Amino acid sequence: MKFSTILTFVFVGFMVSCSSDSTTNDGWAKIVREKKTVDNITYYFSSTIDVDRRNAAIKECQQSVIDNLQLINETEFTNQMEVEFLASRKEMLKYTGMGAQGMAFPDRNTFFTLLKDKGSPIKHEMMHMITTYKWGSPPRTSTWMNEGLATYAGGICFDYSFLEIYRYFMQSGKLIPMDELAHNFFGHADIISYTQSAFVSKFLIDNYGIEKFKQLWGEGFEGLETVYGFSKDELERDLATYVMKEHPGEVEFDWEEFNKGC
Repeated sequence: MKFSTILTFVFVGFMVSCSSDSTTNDGWAKIVREKKTVDNITYYFSSTIDVDRRNAAIKECQQSVIDNLQLINETEFTNQMEVEFLASRKEMLKYTGMGAQGMAFPDRNTFFTLLKDKGSPIKHEMMHMITTYKWGSPPRTSTWMNEGLATYAGGICFDYSFLEIYRYFMQSGKLIPMDELAHNFFGHADIISYTQSAFVSKFLIDNYGIEKFKQLWGEGFEGLETVYGFSKDELERDLATYVMKEHPGEVEFDWEEFNKGC
């Protein structure tokens, strides 16, 4: 998810209650969507989507809540929210202002997602919703943590691990300096900033625990040394040392294919 200004008209909650599409004599067509509420979440689908596929998507959302809560060491998620399943990036652009695969708007208690069998954005967007509800909206210099944690949670549609991706960025000179990542996250190629942030987030959580990560989330990157006891330069050195220990040889990497995204 990128944070951007949403279009003035948003269709969240605006659903036609009819059960099938139809066209009148003068050319008007009904656009039909159907909804189902399970626990605290209401799901919206086009009536053209098979019921079995809808139920599978709902199960994916439910599992994403369980997995994400476990990752951030939280135990409860009862916020009322809505999930809108859209058919295409074009439709996503129309309703959110961005042609992304998914967009979360915790302040509107909703997120939009494409319905995908591979590379689903559901867990990524659900993590945005949960962490914002649990931890609050992060400051700008924690954007890399917000997107990094969600990317780590959601995974990617490539066979490379996040460590292998980071190793490739090291060997190819594509790594973004941490200070730049924190202060100018969206000024860099998404495919690098998101996956690099995912690895750094994983490294911090695995080695220092979720509580320190949560504290840094709230304080912003300026609080790194206070929270963790090391500087950004020391963090970069520790990352490099760890990666070279785990993967000393260079990674065989198809950059052109990777750069296409999911």
